[in-house]
Amino acid sequence: MILRHPQALLLLLLLPAFIAVWQRRRALSGVALTLRLLIVVLVVLALANPTLRRSGSQQDILVLLVDQSDSLGDDGKALLRRQAATIAGAYPDRARVLYFGGDVVAAEVGADERDAAPQPSVSADSTDIAGALRLARSLIGTRAGRIVLLSDGVQTRGDALAEAGMLARARIPVDSVVYQPADRPELWVARVEAPRTLREGETYETTIVIGSSRPTTARLALFEGSLQLVEEDVQLVPGENSVRYRSQATTQGMLGLRAVVEGRLDTFEYNNSAAATILVAPPPRVLLVESRPGAAWELRAALRPAGIDAEIVAARDLSPQLSTLAAYDGIVLVDVPAVDLSLDRMAALREFVRSEGRGLVVTGGRSSFTLGNYKNTPLEEVLPVSMTPPSRPERPPVTLLLIIDQSASMYGTPGRSKLDMAKEAAILATETLEEEDRLGVLTFDTSARWTVEFQMLGTGLSLVEIQEQIGRIATGGGTNIYAALETGLQALADQPGEVRHAVLLTDGKSAISDPSRYRTLIEQARAQDITLSTIAIGDDSDTLLLQELAQLGAGRYHFAGEPEDIPRLTLQESEIARSEPQVEGSFRADLAEPHPLVRGYAAGDLPPLEGYVATTIKPEAELVLISPEEDPLLAVWQYGLGRAVAWTPSVAMPWAEPWQSWPDYGAFWAQVIRYTLPEPGSGPLQVRVTPEDDTVTISAESLEPGGEPLDLADTEATIRLPDGSESRLRLRQVAPGRYVQNVALPVPGPYAIEVRQRKGAEERVAWAGYVHRYPDEYLPTSGAATLLEQISAVTGGSPQALTGDQLPLYTPAGDARGLWPWLLLAAALLWPLEVAVRRGWLAPGSRR
Repeated sequence: MILRHPQALLLLLLLPAFIAVWQRRRALSGVALTLRLLIVVLVVLALANPTLRRSGSQQDILVLLVDQSDSLGDDGKALLRRQAATIAGAYPDRARVLYFGGDVVAAEVGADERDAAPQPSVSADSTDIAGALRLARSLIGTRAGRIVLLSDGVQTRGDALAEAGMLARARIPVDSVVYQPADRPELWVARVEAPRTLREGETYETTIVIGSSRPTTARLALFEGSLQLVEEDVQLVPGENSVRYRSQATTQGMLGLRAVVEGRLDTFEYNNSAAATILVAPPPRVLLVESRPGAAWELRAALRPAGIDAEIVAARDLSPQLSTLAAYDGIVLVDVPAVDLSLDRMAALREFVRSEGRGLVVTGGRSSFTLGNYKNTPLEEVLPVSMTPPSRPERPPVTLLLIIDQSASMYGTPGRSKLDMAKEAAILATETLEEEDRLGVLTFDTSARWTVEFQMLGTGLSLVEIQEQIGRIATGGGTNIYAALETGLQALADQPGEVRHAVLLTDGKSAISDPSRYRTLIEQARAQDITLSTIAIGDDSDTLLLQELAQLGAGRYHFAGEPEDIPRLTLQESEIARSEPQVEGSFRADLAEPHPLVRGYAAGDLPPLEGYVATTIKPEAELVLISPEEDPLLAVWQYGLGRAVAWTPSVAMPWAEPWQSWPDYGAFWAQVIRYTLPEPGSGPLQVRVTPEDDTVTISAESLEPGGEPLDLADTEATIRLPDGSESRLRLRQVAPGRYVQNVALPVPGPYAIEVRQRKGAEERVAWAGYVHRYPDEYLPTSGAATLLEQISAVTGGSPQALTGDQLPLYTPAGDARGLWPWLLLAAALLWPLEVAVRRGWLAPGSRR
């Protein structure tokens, strides 16, 4: 028999005091006093909780699983060993003691149960409760048995509840003795957050998350390899604290960052360091495509300080070969019309994104998107916006003026001459307009004359009569563009309406070429909200003048290399005028939703805009910035393997002039472009590092250019350890194109892994980074005792608490019988007998 609470017997020392009090109040007979004292003794004995141990079968096994992992601390480990020795000493013939941490070892049971066994040699940097339970189940086998689990419940490996289910099915109960360590001061680096990949020269932010159990001051240092970047004191509050630093990636390769914290209030030093790895790739190759010379110069200059040294090419010189474009990581179209990009070039751009996984940014202006005739082209397919302008409540009437060159140079083969194509274009334009729209046709050679004076299509001459008059235009003499513009634009200014647009078609050089006179004329027209587009017909036309006129007139410049191009370009201009996709006026962009494209920028940080090209967002695309009318300004989507971005305002003139003086102009556009670029290291050789228990698996997967697995290649990995030393190993092929090797990493920290693969004359190189962090054993935990309670509940055992130096007597549930209920029952039965004796009810002759 054992007493679970022997300290209760101290209450028996009060019996003399009880006797004195009872006798002073009323003298008791000897029998009554004896009964009363016996009742008190029985109650005190019940409080001491005496327990009778039943002798079990010699086949019954009691397995003691004693946690010796580092989360207990040295005091906790010793206390659990002493508790296990006490229990084992009470059951010398049945008890088996197993110590566990990351593994399990057996211990000898000492003869003296008061002495703890010496500290066992277990892997103390992890806790595998499931593995310990599994071994205990195997030790018990088919015999009757019971498990006592002594632990703090901090599980860092395995699934103990799943193993508890197996024990429940085997009818093996688990009693748990839960150790609750005293509150300890702790300081730890929870993690280091940094981008996974960067480009050389790119600025990045590192976030160090430091945990502390108490308010304190600590010393923090950040290292890049062996180079110390930062060292400073930081104030910490209980919980997690974030400290941020900005750095620049200056060297290509695998970058290892390591943060170390030191402080006075700390228990474990193993968790005072954490790391991150960053793959730094070469600077991106970006191609800026422009139609108007100089349109991309400002953007290129702004990108250079941000780490992007871009090249510029004219749209007509852009290669239509995908193999040539594949040399670039990303392409930016700066206000480029579709007419400057052949169908082959636009198809190549589409596959550049979809098949090659590269990035495309298309920016707005008066010659792009709907204004650039992207509709129904491969360029529209690749973009996150469609070229259909959003529907408006009411479209204002359009006044369109066609100024057609009828000089002698426009003459040619009947039916296919430039003039014939121009007349066909004018006729097609009449068919795109509506009844409330107005049309005027002005022809010119050395002088200008009206073929169709301005009129609303629903009044005056019928549409057929207008088309007949256009068809009777004949060739004339020389070319005077200035006179035609002067006559036409003045007449257009007298017409009513909000949308007034002129289109000039010519194949020659004007008799008047003074740029200042043209500039004055066009500026007067722009002051009255008149726009002008130009179509240069053939190589003999004055393309420089016509480009300048279109730019001054806030319109578009087109080049018709063949007469057959004229109707299409003129029809495009009439459709643009009719649909009114150009929205102008000062406003600020609003944020549709937070997105990496605008990370670090609030809507109020962005400079004002003066206009954009109205488009419609596609259903699968992400809308980032919107106009006050909620039209797309900045949109992005994943298209095939790559990303495409649409920016519907311009990057500079005419709608974003304030942006060029914005200090973050280059940084903003560098961020937008970088978002579209392919991930560095996404080539045909891919390297992965996967943790597996105490080792990691380095795997490399390699593909031929056609997508077939690359087999029988000589594959070698070079591992750079946190201290800078290197180790080499060969990877073995285990499947088509797959090469692997397992390796144990000796110390926590950042590891850089370079894999070189050779087959014949071809050599490939790929990098991977891996952080071998300190074990979870050294992280503060809460609520771990709940796991032990769940294990006992699942298996039908019982939990007990153990704190400080307390060593409670333990008897496995079901192996002992408590006597306290019987003692209380005896006291309850004696109480009425004592009352009867005290009142004399049992004396001879007493009355009842």
